[in-house]
Amino acid sequence: MNLIFGPAGNEELFYNSGFKSTVYSAKYITKMGLFAFEYPFTHGIRLSDETAMKIGEAFSQERIRLSIHAPYYINIASPNPEIVEKSEKYLIRSLQMGKLMNADRIIFHPGSSKKEDRKVLLDRSIAFLKNFIDNNIEIIGGIKLCPETHGKKISIGDIDEILRMCKVYPDIFLPTIDFAHIYAVNGGQLNNEDDFTRIFEKLNYKELHIHFSQIEFNDKGEIRHRSLNSGFGPPIDAFLSSLITNHIKARVIVETPGTQSKDAKILLDRYLELEGKNGKSL
Repeated sequence: MNLIFGPAGNEELFYNSGFKSTVYSAKYITKMGLFAFEYPFTHGIRLSDETAMKIGEAFSQERIRLSIHAPYYINIASPNPEIVEKSEKYLIRSLQMGKLMNADRIIFHPGSSKKEDRKVLLDRSIAFLKNFIDNNIEIIGGIKLCPETHGKKISIGDIDEILRMCKVYPDIFLPTIDFAHIYAVNGGQLNNEDDFTRIFEKLNYKELHIHFSQIEFNDKGEIRHRSLNSGFGPPIDAFLSSLITNHIKARVIVETPGTQSKDAKILLDRYLELEGKNGKSL
C-alpha cells in the first residue's frame, strides 16, 4: 500500500479508555489499521529518555512508522541570535529523542519575523539549515528533517519556500505538506482533485510526509484544526482521489484535536473505498 495513515498524538478516547501512557498507543492504533504515529513535542520536550525508549520499542514491535513534531518554539527565520540558538538546541534535542524512539522523521515549522521581507527570512532559514547540517551530521544519522508548510500568512513556509529549504541537502530534507494549512492560507482555494494534483506535480517527490485535517480560518490564516466531516475543508475525497490517481507514496498524519485516531481511520476507510472503485474502473 502506497499510503499509511495515523494520528498526531493520542485522542481523547485513548485516555477515556483508561490508557495513561503513549507506550500503549501502538496496540491501540494498529487495531484500527493505522501504522503511522507522530509524537508531538510541540509544547516542549519533557519526556524522559527511559520512557522514550519504551515508546520506541512498543512502536517498533507493531511495525508503526514513528515521526516527531519538534517544538513550536523553533524559529530559524528570526533575526534574534538567542532565538536561533535555542531553535538549534530544540532541533538537536528532537533528533536525540528521535534516535531513542526509533523515529525516522523530525517535523518542524521554520518560523516568522513580522518586519522583514520574505526573501530575507528564506535566505536566513537556508543559511541556518546549511550550518545546522554541517555541524550536526553525526547526530542526524538516517533521520529526515521535514520543514512544514505554514498555516499563517506571516510565517515563512509556502510550498516554494519549503522546496527551496529541502534542496539544501536533498538526501536529508523531506517536505511536510499540511493541506489544512495550505487551504487556510489560500482562503479555501483547494477544492477539487486538480487542485491537489497541481501541488503534487510541483513537489515531484517519490515519497511525502503529509498532514491532513479540516480547518477553520480567517484572512490571516488558520484559526484551529477541526474534526473530519464537521463542515470544514479541505475536501476529503478530492485529496484522496488525487493521491490515488497520481500514485503518491506518503505517510498521512491527522492532527485533529481530540479525534485524531478516529479521523485517521475515517481517511483510511475512505481511501480503501476509493482505491477499490478506481481499481474496478481500470
